[in-house]
Amino acid sequence: MPLKVTKRVERRTAQPLYQQVKDALKESIERGELKPGEPLPGRLELCRLFGANRLTVDRAIAELVREGWLVAVKGKGTFVATPQERSRQQTVLTFAVVWSHYGIHENNIYWGPLLRGISHEAGEVGARLLFREVPPDFYADLFHEVRADGLIVLAPLVEDELILRQLRARHIPFVATSSAYGDERLPCVDTDNFAGVKAALEHLWQLGHRDIAIINLDLKQTDLLRRWEAFQKLMGDAGYCLDPRWALLFPDRRLGVREEVVRQWLDSVPLPTAMFVADYETTLVVLKVLRERGIKVPEQLSVVGFDDPASAAFLDPPLTTVRQPVEQLGRRAVQKLTDALRKGVIPEGTELLTPELIVRQSTAPALQTLTSPGQGRKIKGAVNPSKEVHRHAAFSVHTD
Repeated sequence: MPLKVTKRVERRTAQPLYQQVKDALKESIERGELKPGEPLPGRLELCRLFGANRLTVDRAIAELVREGWLVAVKGKGTFVATPQERSRQQTVLTFAVVWSHYGIHENNIYWGPLLRGISHEAGEVGARLLFREVPPDFYADLFHEVRADGLIVLAPLVEDELILRQLRARHIPFVATSSAYGDERLPCVDTDNFAGVKAALEHLWQLGHRDIAIINLDLKQTDLLRRWEAFQKLMGDAGYCLDPRWALLFPDRRLGVREEVVRQWLDSVPLPTAMFVADYETTLVVLKVLRERGIKVPEQLSVVGFDDPASAAFLDPPLTTVRQPVEQLGRRAVQKLTDALRKGVIPEGTELLTPELIVRQSTAPALQTLTSPGQGRKIKGAVNPSKEVHRHAAFSVHTD
Protein backbone atom coordinates (compact mmCIF):
# COMPACT_ATOMS: atom_id res chain seq x y z
CA MET A 1 0.00 0.00 0.00
CA PRO A 2 1.55 3.37 -0.96
CA LEU A 3 2.35 5.99 1.65
CA LYS A 4 -0.60 8.31 2.31
CA VAL A 5 0.11 11.84 3.50
CA THR A 6 -3.07 13.52 4.67
CA LYS A 7 -1.45 16.84 5.56
CA ARG A 8 1.80 18.64 5.01
CA VAL A 9 3.96 20.00 7.82
CA GLU A 10 2.45 22.90 9.74
CA ARG A 11 4.92 25.72 10.31
CA ARG A 12 2.73 27.72 12.71
CA THR A 13 2.66 25.06 15.40
CA ALA A 14 5.12 24.69 18.27
CA GLN A 15 5.85 21.09 17.28
CA PRO A 16 9.19 20.83 15.40
CA LEU A 17 8.85 20.11 11.68
CA TYR A 18 11.01 16.99 11.84
CA GLN A 19 8.80 15.64 14.63
CA GLN A 20 5.70 16.08 12.45
CA VAL A 21 7.36 14.11 9.62
CA LYS A 22 8.59 11.47 12.05
CA ASP A 23 5.13 10.98 13.60
CA ALA A 24 3.47 10.74 10.19
CA LEU A 25 5.90 8.07 8.97
CA LYS A 26 5.57 6.12 12.20
CA GLU A 27 1.76 6.17 11.94
CA SER A 28 2.00 4.99 8.32
CA ILE A 29 4.10 2.01 9.44
CA GLU A 30 1.62 1.22 12.22
CA ARG A 31 -1.33 1.38 9.78
CA GLY A 32 0.44 -1.02 7.42
CA GLU A 33 0.82 1.46 4.56
CA LEU A 34 4.56 0.92 4.76
CA LYS A 35 5.15 -2.79 5.25
CA PRO A 36 8.14 -4.49 6.93
CA GLY A 37 11.06 -4.88 4.54
CA GLU A 38 9.70 -2.33 2.04
CA PRO A 39 11.94 0.57 0.96
CA LEU A 40 11.04 4.02 2.17
CA PRO A 41 10.14 6.52 -0.59
CA GLY A 42 13.11 8.57 -1.75
CA ARG A 43 14.15 11.66 0.18
CA LEU A 44 13.06 14.08 -2.56
CA GLU A 45 9.67 12.41 -2.80
CA LEU A 46 9.20 12.67 0.96
CA CYS A 47 10.18 16.36 0.81
CA ARG A 48 7.49 16.87 -1.83
CA LEU A 49 4.82 14.92 0.06
CA PHE A 50 5.38 16.69 3.36
CA GLY A 51 6.31 20.12 2.03
CA ALA A 52 9.53 19.97 4.07
CA ASN A 53 13.19 20.48 3.25
CA ARG A 54 15.82 17.77 3.03
CA LEU A 55 17.37 18.44 6.43
CA THR A 56 13.97 18.08 8.15
CA VAL A 57 13.25 14.77 6.40
CA ASP A 58 16.77 13.45 7.10
CA ARG A 59 16.44 14.24 10.80
CA ALA A 60 13.04 12.52 11.03
CA ILE A 61 14.42 9.41 9.33
CA ALA A 62 17.51 9.40 11.56
CA GLU A 63 15.24 9.41 14.63
CA LEU A 64 13.17 6.52 13.27
CA VAL A 65 16.32 4.54 12.50
CA ARG A 66 17.56 5.16 16.04
CA GLU A 67 14.26 3.97 17.52
CA GLY A 68 14.23 0.83 15.36
CA TRP A 69 11.28 1.67 13.06
CA LEU A 70 13.54 1.92 10.02
CA VAL A 71 16.77 0.24 8.96
CA ALA A 72 19.42 2.10 6.94
CA VAL A 73 21.44 -0.11 4.59
CA LYS A 74 24.50 1.68 3.28
CA GLY A 75 24.50 1.91 -0.50
CA LYS A 76 20.95 0.56 -0.82
CA GLY A 77 18.60 2.87 1.05
CA THR A 78 16.29 2.96 4.05
CA PHE A 79 13.76 0.19 4.72
CA VAL A 80 10.90 -0.45 7.12
CA ALA A 81 12.24 -2.66 9.91
CA THR A 82 10.96 -6.23 10.24
CA PRO A 83 9.69 -7.41 13.65
CA GLN A 84 12.94 -9.33 14.12
CA GLU A 85 15.02 -6.22 13.41
CA ARG A 86 12.89 -4.10 15.72
CA SER A 87 13.34 -6.57 18.56
CA ARG A 88 17.11 -6.35 18.43
CA GLN A 89 18.75 -4.31 21.14
CA GLN A 90 20.93 -1.65 19.56
CA THR A 91 23.41 0.67 21.20
CA VAL A 92 22.39 4.15 20.10
CA LEU A 93 25.06 6.83 19.94
CA THR A 94 24.17 10.45 20.71
CA PHE A 95 26.22 13.23 19.10
CA ALA A 96 25.91 16.87 20.12
CA VAL A 97 26.51 19.13 17.10
CA VAL A 98 27.84 22.40 18.53
CA TRP A 99 28.87 25.75 17.13
CA SER A 100 29.44 29.37 18.07
CA HIS A 101 30.34 32.66 16.37
CA TYR A 102 28.09 32.14 13.32
CA GLY A 103 24.43 32.24 12.42
CA ILE A 104 24.54 28.68 11.12
CA HIS A 105 21.38 27.67 9.24
CA GLU A 106 20.42 25.05 6.69
CA ASN A 107 19.73 27.51 3.83
CA ASN A 108 23.31 28.78 3.75
CA ILE A 109 25.37 27.67 0.73
CA TYR A 110 28.00 26.10 3.01
CA TRP A 111 26.20 25.13 6.22
CA GLY A 112 23.27 23.57 4.35
CA PRO A 113 25.34 20.86 2.62
CA LEU A 114 27.50 20.36 5.71
CA LEU A 115 24.49 19.78 8.00
CA ARG A 116 22.88 17.59 5.35
CA GLY A 117 25.98 15.41 5.27
CA ILE A 118 26.03 15.13 9.06
CA SER A 119 22.31 14.29 9.25
CA HIS A 120 22.42 11.81 6.39
CA GLU A 121 25.39 9.90 7.78
CA ALA A 122 23.89 9.93 11.28
CA GLY A 123 20.82 8.29 9.79
CA GLU A 124 22.99 5.67 8.12
CA VAL A 125 24.74 4.72 11.37
CA GLY A 126 21.64 5.15 13.54
CA ALA A 127 23.06 7.99 15.65
CA ARG A 128 20.94 10.57 17.45
CA LEU A 129 21.82 14.24 16.87
CA LEU A 130 21.37 17.18 19.23
CA PHE A 131 21.99 20.66 17.79
CA ARG A 132 23.21 23.43 20.11
CA GLU A 133 24.67 26.91 19.70
CA VAL A 134 26.92 27.42 22.70
CA PRO A 135 30.13 29.33 23.56
CA PRO A 136 33.26 27.19 23.16
CA ASP A 137 34.05 27.42 26.87
CA PHE A 138 30.88 25.41 27.55
CA TYR A 139 31.41 22.57 25.05
CA ALA A 140 32.62 20.22 27.78
CA ASP A 141 29.77 21.16 30.13
CA LEU A 142 27.20 20.51 27.39
CA PHE A 143 28.79 17.13 26.62
CA HIS A 144 28.19 16.00 30.21
CA GLU A 145 24.82 17.75 30.58
CA VAL A 146 23.16 15.99 27.63
CA ARG A 147 25.12 12.77 28.22
CA ALA A 148 26.41 12.76 24.66
CA ASP A 149 28.75 10.08 23.37
CA GLY A 150 30.67 12.63 21.33
CA LEU A 151 30.77 16.18 19.96
CA ILE A 152 30.84 17.41 16.36
CA VAL A 153 32.26 20.93 16.49
CA LEU A 154 31.32 23.07 13.50
CA ALA A 155 34.06 25.36 12.17
CA PRO A 156 35.92 26.37 15.34
CA LEU A 157 37.99 29.53 14.93
CA VAL A 158 41.75 30.00 15.10
CA GLU A 159 41.38 31.18 18.70
CA ASP A 160 39.46 28.01 19.65
CA GLU A 161 42.48 25.71 19.29
CA LEU A 162 43.08 25.84 23.06
CA ILE A 163 39.49 24.71 23.71
CA LEU A 164 39.95 21.73 21.38
CA ARG A 165 43.21 20.82 23.10
CA GLN A 166 41.42 20.90 26.45
CA LEU A 167 38.64 18.62 25.17
CA ARG A 168 41.26 16.18 23.94
CA ALA A 169 43.17 16.32 27.23
CA ARG A 170 39.94 15.53 29.11
CA HIS A 171 39.32 12.55 26.80
CA ILE A 172 36.06 14.00 25.47
CA PRO A 173 35.45 12.42 22.03
CA PHE A 174 34.99 15.05 19.33
CA VAL A 175 35.61 15.80 15.67
CA ALA A 176 35.87 19.36 14.35
CA THR A 177 34.68 20.18 10.83
CA SER A 178 35.84 22.87 8.42
CA SER A 179 38.99 23.60 10.41
CA ALA A 180 42.60 22.45 10.61
CA TYR A 181 45.36 23.47 13.00
CA GLY A 182 49.11 23.24 13.30
CA ASP A 183 48.63 20.36 15.73
CA GLU A 184 47.68 17.61 13.28
CA ARG A 185 46.82 15.28 16.14
CA LEU A 186 43.59 17.19 16.72
CA PRO A 187 40.65 15.26 15.21
CA CYS A 188 39.53 17.51 12.36
CA VAL A 189 38.00 17.02 8.94
CA ASP A 190 38.62 19.83 6.48
CA THR A 191 39.16 20.74 2.85
CA ASP A 192 42.77 20.70 1.65
CA ASN A 193 42.93 24.48 1.30
CA PHE A 194 46.53 24.46 0.12
CA ALA A 195 45.59 22.19 -2.77
CA GLY A 196 42.61 24.40 -3.61
CA VAL A 197 44.66 27.59 -3.74
CA LYS A 198 47.39 25.80 -5.71
CA ALA A 199 44.88 24.69 -8.35
CA ALA A 200 43.49 28.23 -8.63
CA LEU A 201 46.91 29.86 -8.99
CA GLU A 202 48.24 27.29 -11.45
CA HIS A 203 45.18 27.92 -13.61
CA LEU A 204 45.86 31.66 -13.58
CA TRP A 205 49.56 31.18 -14.24
CA GLN A 206 48.78 28.99 -17.25
CA LEU A 207 46.68 31.86 -18.59
CA GLY A 208 49.67 34.20 -18.29
CA HIS A 209 48.66 36.02 -15.10
CA ARG A 210 51.46 37.16 -12.81
CA ASP A 211 49.89 40.24 -11.20
CA ILE A 212 47.36 38.52 -8.94
CA ALA A 213 45.56 40.10 -6.00
CA ILE A 214 43.96 38.29 -3.06
CA ILE A 215 40.85 39.36 -1.16
CA ASN A 216 40.42 37.54 2.14
CA LEU A 217 38.13 39.14 4.70
CA ASP A 218 38.16 36.92 7.78
CA LEU A 219 41.44 35.49 9.02
CA LYS A 220 39.75 34.41 12.27
CA GLN A 221 38.55 31.33 10.38
CA THR A 222 41.18 28.65 10.03
CA ASP A 223 40.12 27.88 6.45
CA LEU A 224 40.59 31.47 5.30
CA LEU A 225 43.86 31.80 7.21
CA ARG A 226 45.16 28.64 5.50
CA ARG A 227 44.21 30.06 2.09
CA TRP A 228 46.11 33.28 2.81
CA GLU A 229 49.17 31.32 3.97
CA ALA A 230 48.99 29.08 0.89
CA PHE A 231 48.68 32.09 -1.44
CA GLN A 232 51.82 33.72 0.00
CA LYS A 233 53.89 30.54 -0.12
CA LEU A 234 52.84 29.49 -3.60
CA MET A 235 53.41 32.94 -5.10
CA GLY A 236 56.79 33.16 -3.41
CA ASP A 237 57.87 29.66 -4.42
CA ALA A 238 56.93 30.46 -8.03
CA GLY A 239 59.12 33.58 -7.94
CA TYR A 240 56.26 36.08 -8.32
CA CYS A 241 56.32 39.21 -6.23
CA LEU A 242 53.10 40.10 -4.42
CA ASP A 243 52.54 43.85 -4.26
CA PRO A 244 51.49 44.53 -0.63
CA ARG A 245 48.63 46.66 -1.95
CA TRP A 246 47.15 43.60 -3.67
CA ALA A 247 46.43 41.80 -0.39
CA LEU A 248 43.12 43.00 1.03
CA LEU A 249 42.65 41.53 4.51
CA PHE A 250 39.83 42.75 6.71
CA PRO A 251 38.32 41.50 10.01
CA ASP A 252 34.65 42.37 9.40
CA ARG A 253 32.42 40.14 7.24
CA ARG A 254 29.25 42.28 7.42
CA LEU A 255 27.91 42.76 3.91
CA GLY A 256 27.65 46.58 3.89
CA VAL A 257 31.10 46.97 5.41
CA ARG A 258 32.61 44.54 2.92
CA GLU A 259 31.20 46.41 -0.06
CA GLU A 260 32.60 49.74 1.09
CA VAL A 261 36.01 48.28 1.90
CA VAL A 262 36.26 46.58 -1.51
CA ARG A 263 35.15 49.77 -3.31
CA GLN A 264 37.70 52.01 -1.64
CA TRP A 265 40.47 49.44 -1.90
CA LEU A 266 39.83 48.87 -5.60
CA ASP A 267 39.82 52.62 -6.27
CA SER A 268 43.15 53.08 -4.47
CA VAL A 269 45.40 50.42 -6.02
CA PRO A 270 46.81 49.56 -9.45
CA LEU A 271 44.50 47.15 -11.21
CA PRO A 272 45.97 43.63 -11.31
CA THR A 273 45.19 41.22 -14.12
CA ALA A 274 43.52 38.67 -11.84
CA MET A 275 41.99 38.28 -8.38
CA PHE A 276 41.71 35.29 -6.10
CA VAL A 277 38.78 35.79 -3.72
CA ALA A 278 38.88 33.45 -0.72
CA ASP A 279 35.15 32.86 -0.15
CA TYR A 280 31.94 32.89 -2.19
CA GLU A 281 30.02 35.68 -0.46
CA THR A 282 32.95 38.06 -0.86
CA THR A 283 33.27 36.99 -4.51
CA LEU A 284 29.70 38.21 -5.09
CA VAL A 285 30.63 41.54 -3.51
CA VAL A 286 33.72 41.83 -5.71
CA LEU A 287 31.78 41.10 -8.90
CA LYS A 288 29.19 43.72 -7.94
CA VAL A 289 31.84 46.38 -7.32
CA LEU A 290 33.64 45.55 -10.55
CA ARG A 291 30.36 46.02 -12.46
CA GLU A 292 29.84 49.37 -10.74
CA ARG A 293 33.30 50.46 -11.88
CA GLY A 294 32.73 49.26 -15.43
CA ILE A 295 35.53 46.70 -15.19
CA LYS A 296 34.71 43.71 -17.41
CA VAL A 297 35.26 40.16 -16.21
CA PRO A 298 37.20 38.38 -17.67
CA GLU A 299 38.13 40.78 -20.48
CA GLN A 300 39.89 43.24 -18.16
CA LEU A 301 40.22 41.20 -14.99
CA SER A 302 40.01 37.46 -14.27
CA VAL A 303 38.33 36.32 -11.03
CA VAL A 304 38.63 32.97 -9.24
CA GLY A 305 36.50 32.24 -6.19
CA PHE A 306 36.28 29.58 -3.51
CA ASP A 307 33.10 27.47 -2.99
CA ASP A 308 30.80 26.29 -5.73
CA PRO A 309 27.09 26.50 -4.88
CA ALA A 310 24.62 25.95 -7.71
CA SER A 311 24.31 29.71 -8.28
CA ALA A 312 28.01 30.00 -9.24
CA ALA A 313 27.29 28.48 -12.65
CA PHE A 314 24.62 31.10 -13.36
CA LEU A 315 26.52 34.26 -12.46
CA ASP A 316 27.45 36.75 -15.16
CA PRO A 317 29.98 35.53 -16.10
CA PRO A 318 29.78 31.97 -14.72
CA LEU A 319 32.38 31.72 -11.99
CA THR A 320 35.65 29.82 -12.10
CA THR A 321 35.95 28.57 -8.53
CA VAL A 322 37.28 25.91 -6.17
CA ARG A 323 34.60 23.39 -5.24
CA GLN A 324 34.77 21.98 -1.71
CA PRO A 325 33.35 18.52 -0.88
CA VAL A 326 31.16 20.11 1.80
CA GLU A 327 28.56 17.38 2.23
CA GLN A 328 31.32 14.78 2.38
CA LEU A 329 33.00 16.79 5.16
CA GLY A 330 29.88 16.37 7.27
CA ARG A 331 29.60 12.68 6.45
CA ARG A 332 33.24 12.02 7.23
CA ALA A 333 33.02 13.80 10.59
CA VAL A 334 30.23 11.43 11.68
CA GLN A 335 32.09 8.40 10.32
CA LYS A 336 35.33 9.37 12.07
CA LEU A 337 33.59 9.88 15.42
CA THR A 338 31.50 6.70 15.09
CA ASP A 339 34.45 4.54 14.07
CA ALA A 340 36.53 5.71 17.05
CA LEU A 341 33.75 5.17 19.58
CA ARG A 342 32.99 1.68 18.28
CA LYS A 343 36.67 0.83 18.74
CA GLY A 344 36.64 2.29 22.25
CA VAL A 345 39.21 5.01 21.46
CA ILE A 346 39.33 8.80 21.21
CA PRO A 347 39.29 10.22 17.63
CA GLU A 348 42.75 11.29 16.48
CA GLY A 349 44.31 13.11 13.53
CA THR A 350 43.38 15.67 10.90
CA GLU A 351 41.99 14.54 7.55
CA LEU A 352 41.99 16.78 4.47
CA LEU A 353 39.57 16.11 1.62
CA THR A 354 40.54 17.07 -1.93
CA PRO A 355 38.79 20.06 -3.57
CA GLU A 356 38.25 20.50 -7.30
CA LEU A 357 38.83 23.51 -9.55
CA ILE A 358 35.78 24.23 -11.71
CA VAL A 359 36.77 26.32 -14.74
CA ARG A 360 34.08 28.55 -16.21
CA GLN A 361 34.01 31.93 -17.94
CA SER A 362 35.30 34.34 -15.27
CA THR A 363 38.93 33.68 -16.24
CA ALA A 364 40.73 34.37 -19.52
CA PRO A 365 44.29 34.89 -20.79
CA ALA A 366 46.02 37.95 -19.34
CA LEU A 367 46.07 40.88 -21.71
CA GLN A 368 48.69 42.86 -19.85
CA THR A 369 51.46 42.11 -17.37
CA LEU A 370 52.78 44.92 -15.21
CA THR A 371 56.52 45.59 -15.30
CA SER A 372 56.48 46.85 -11.69
CA PRO A 373 53.86 47.42 -9.01
CA GLY A 374 53.99 51.17 -9.52
CA GLN A 375 53.01 50.90 -13.18
CA GLY A 376 49.61 49.37 -12.63
CA ARG A 377 46.51 50.13 -14.62
CA LYS A 378 44.56 52.80 -12.73
CA ILE A 379 40.78 52.89 -12.64
CA LYS A 380 39.07 56.04 -13.83
CA GLY A 381 37.60 58.08 -11.04
CA ALA A 382 39.83 56.51 -8.40
CA VAL A 383 39.70 58.06 -4.94
CA ASN A 384 41.88 57.75 -1.89
CA PRO A 385 40.58 55.33 0.74
CA SER A 386 39.24 56.84 3.95
CA LYS A 387 41.25 56.78 7.17
CA GLU A 388 38.66 54.39 8.60
CA VAL A 389 39.44 51.81 5.94
CA HIS A 390 43.18 52.24 6.51
CA ARG A 391 42.71 51.54 10.20
CA HIS A 392 41.05 48.19 9.54
CA ALA A 393 42.30 46.92 6.17
CA ALA A 394 45.65 45.14 6.06
CA PHE A 395 47.66 45.75 2.92
CA SER A 396 50.84 44.11 4.14
CA VAL A 397 52.42 40.84 3.12
CA HIS A 398 53.46 38.40 5.84
CA THR A 399 56.68 36.54 5.17
CA ASP A 400 57.63 33.17 6.59
